[in-house]
Amino acid sequence: MCGHGAWTQSYPTRNITMVVPNPAGGATDLVPRLVVDDMSADLGQNIVIDNRGGAGGSLGSALVARATPDGYTLLMTVNPPITMNVYLQKNIPYDPRTAFTPIGLAATAPLILVVKTSLPVKTVAELVAYAKQHPGQLSYGSAGVGTGHHIVGEWIKKNAGIDMIHVPYRGSGPVITDLLSGAIQVGFGTLPAIAPAEGSGAVRILAVAEAKRSSVLPGVPTISETLPGIAFDAWYGLLGPASLPQPIIDRMNASLNKAVQNPETIEKMKAQGIVPANGTPGEFREAIDTELNKWAKVMPALGLEPQ
Repeated sequence: MCGHGAWTQSYPTRNITMVVPNPAGGATDLVPRLVVDDMSADLGQNIVIDNRGGAGGSLGSALVARATPDGYTLLMTVNPPITMNVYLQKNIPYDPRTAFTPIGLAATAPLILVVKTSLPVKTVAELVAYAKQHPGQLSYGSAGVGTGHHIVGEWIKKNAGIDMIHVPYRGSGPVITDLLSGAIQVGFGTLPAIAPAEGSGAVRILAVAEAKRSSVLPGVPTISETLPGIAFDAWYGLLGPASLPQPIIDRMNASLNKAVQNPETIEKMKAQGIVPANGTPGEFREAIDTELNKWAKVMPALGLEPQ
């Protein structure tokens, strides 16, 4: 016991691997790269990002779930691998309630509903009305099956009683490309993917999927203002394997909170439509449990089953 306490007090003594369960270069890769330098400086050891994409984030997440709980292999991820994939993927190789130790929330980012400017709608209500007048004629693009984009799209269809065809892509970028070409008329994306097209007037922002209006787009209404109950709050969080010692949890939480409070990092995040966040490991665990319970009800109601 004494020896265990000694090594946790001296932690870290070597490089830390931060697994990001998505390919390099995407929006989900941005937050880890914005915080690692500050965290490395604070901890006195390098944090090395290891991008392990595949299976909607479950592949890289499983790697961390199997890792030794010594604080040298951690996970920085968005919601789906932790709170959604268990309801969408058969034989997922971990139980998200027990396989991880939540360390802290790093940031949130609004998921944005957009339409091609030529579509004669300027609000969610007008989109619903148009879809009812043109059943089956609208297609919406998502960043892939099982992503927040896909779930929110199906949720809108269910709540509004409309018919739109789902077109899954690999990431937000191709969604915007096909919106511009006219291959689809409706899409979802993050601000970095949408901003250039919106700035040129090629697409129109209708709403954000968050429960409350976003601080980065305060003038944009939420989807739930028109269709109550629909809310998807996208977040980035840091987790470790189960049974991570408390001193390591506390050290990493403090380092992460310090990093996201750096004014320079805050400005870089906000420029990308990302909102810095922080909190205790307990608050993060509670948020994860609440979300797991929420999707356990929502997914079956939308007719989405594990595949």
